Amino acid sequence: MTLRAVPFISSTSFILFSLAFTNTYAAETSTTVVDSIKNGSAEVSLRFRFENVDQEGLANNADASTLKTRFTYTTAAHEYFKAQLEVDNVAVLGGDSHNDTTNGLTSYPVVADPEGTDINQAWVAYTGIEGNSFKLGRQRVNFDNQRFVGGVGWRQNEQTYDAFAIVNTALADTTVVYSFVSNVNRIFGPKDGAQPAELDTSTHLLNINYTGLSAGTFSAYGYWLDVKDTPGASSSTLGLRFTGEHEWSDIDNLKVLCTAEYAQQSDYGDNPSNYDTDYYLLEAGVKVEAVTAKLGWEVLEGNASTAGQSFSTPLATLHKFNGWADKFLATPSAGLEDRYLSLSTKLAGMTFGATYHQFDAQDGPGNWGDEIDLSVAKTLNDKVKLLLKYADYQAEDFATETQKIWLQAQVSF
Repeated sequence: MTLRAVPFISSTSFILFSLAFTNTYAAETSTTVVDSIKNGSAEVSLRFRFENVDQEGLANNADASTLKTRFTYTTAAHEYFKAQLEVDNVAVLGGDSHNDTTNGLTSYPVVADPEGTDINQAWVAYTGIEGNSFKLGRQRVNFDNQRFVGGVGWRQNEQTYDAFAIVNTALADTTVVYSFVSNVNRIFGPKDGAQPAELDTSTHLLNINYTGLSAGTFSAYGYWLDVKDTPGASSSTLGLRFTGEHEWSDIDNLKVLCTAEYAQQSDYGDNPSNYDTDYYLLEAGVKVEAVTAKLGWEVLEGNASTAGQSFSTPLATLHKFNGWADKFLATPSAGLEDRYLSLSTKLAGMTFGATYHQFDAQDGPGNWGDEIDLSVAKTLNDKVKLLLKYADYQAEDFATETQKIWLQAQVSF
């Protein structure tokens, strides 16, 4: 069993926060502190998943049966302070017949759910200044739709961040979040394998969200990633995002949906490349009763003649985007255009989803193939959830044909 420690965050913010914590608790009796722990809440959740991968070019298909067990304990609030400890264990049920990135079984397709026990979260929060909250320690960081910064919650080992975060809500309808990240705890942990389990960073994340517009929600963001371990992943990204929903008065129960986003990225920190590249997204949809249809176009620019100059999103929840077969976890040198159509509906107590992707190179000719993703989800009650997913990627000028099937059951107590 491996437990990954929470590293010390060396910053002025840490020192000031620690002094405030110490002074407040020194004024209280030990009984009061103990009571705040006794009155906390605990939760246990189990998530079983079977994943099958059939990937052209590999000798074997992957069959992975894994179980994630999560224990979460959160103290009761006391004098504006609260703390949380969350521990995850990922275990393989049955024999290894997949490449989990640490077991060396490279003749099998990758199922990136390595075994181990990990401190997923360990933080202290303070809300004693009106309109502000502060959080220090290992924590989730999810911005907007997680296209640039997220937790990769789909994988059994979640991505979390050793960070100091400030959330300010002093302005009406506005939420400003700043996070300084010293370490990224990746899905490949808790021990290193073909991929590093952690990234040592000096990263600044700023996200401003405004909900005061009747037409929708507006976000502005700046993400400055200085990744010490892999300097080629260091970048500066500035962007704007708008999501809207409008009821069509001439037709009952019809809503028009729209999303538009633009970001500009350039090299930052010790990145050896010198580049400037863009990201943009246009999405339109309609929702009628329980049926939602969306048509989208997402572009991550690249440079076909020079590697390392494509738009990168190393901290994203990548499984959500560009197909569930995960063929585009890194943007190709020639960039990526993803045209997609998605449909979802609820029927007989189940949620059905289907998405078709057409992938192409952004810089120069190149057909990157297409993919169909299907899902059925069923919530039995507030504690039990079931899921069936399927992905079929048909290759052309990029990657290899891949089919994946997932069966998942989740129970929480």
